[in-house]
Amino acid sequence: MALGSLFKRARKTLRHLSPGDKSVLDGLCDRIQEAEADLRVSGADAFEYCFTACQGICCRNLVLDAVLDYPDFVYILNRMPELAEKTAACLENETAFYASSCIFLENGTGPCIFPGTVMPEVCITTFCYTDAPAKKEIKHLNWCFSRLNWFLRTLKLRIFLRNLGGRLREANYNLIRKRGRRDF
Repeated sequence: MALGSLFKRARKTLRHLSPGDKSVLDGLCDRIQEAEADLRVSGADAFEYCFTACQGICCRNLVLDAVLDYPDFVYILNRMPELAEKTAACLENETAFYASSCIFLENGTGPCIFPGTVMPEVCITTFCYTDAPAKKEIKHLNWCFSRLNWFLRTLKLRIFLRNLGGRLREANYNLIRKRGRRDF
C-alpha cells in the first residue's frame, strides 16, 4: 500500500478515536517515546557514527514502504500533530514501489523532518554496524511498537462492537417504549 494512503488512514483513525481509545493510544505512544529515549542514550555512539561518518546513507536508495507503516504514522501524528501538513507535503513526492532517497529529508538531503524524539520504528532501530548496539533497548522498542500495532489491529473490531452494542441498546429501548404504549 502506498504511504499516502497509510498516512490518510492514520489521520482518519486519530480523528475517530473514542476518549478511552485515545487514552490507551497515548499510553502506548508514551512508552514508545520513552523506549526511543532509552535507545538514544544506550546507542549514543552508534547514532553519532551515523550522523558524522555515514551521514544518513541508509536514507538513500530505499523503498519507503519497507521503512514506514501505518503504526509509524499513527505514532508520529499522535505525538506531533503539527507535523501533519509537512508530512503530507513530503508524500506528494512519493515514488511508490521504487527505490529512492527518503522523501522525509529536508530539501532532499537532510536532516529528517521527524525529530529524534519521535521516529519511525525502522529508522531508529537500524544502524550501519553489523552488530547493532543496545540490543536490549532495540528489542524493548520493537515490543512497544508491536503493542501499538496490536492495538490498531483490534481497534476496528472494538469500534464495530461498540457501535453494535449502541444499536442493540437503542433497538431494545424502542421495543420497550412501543410495548409500554400498547399497555395503556
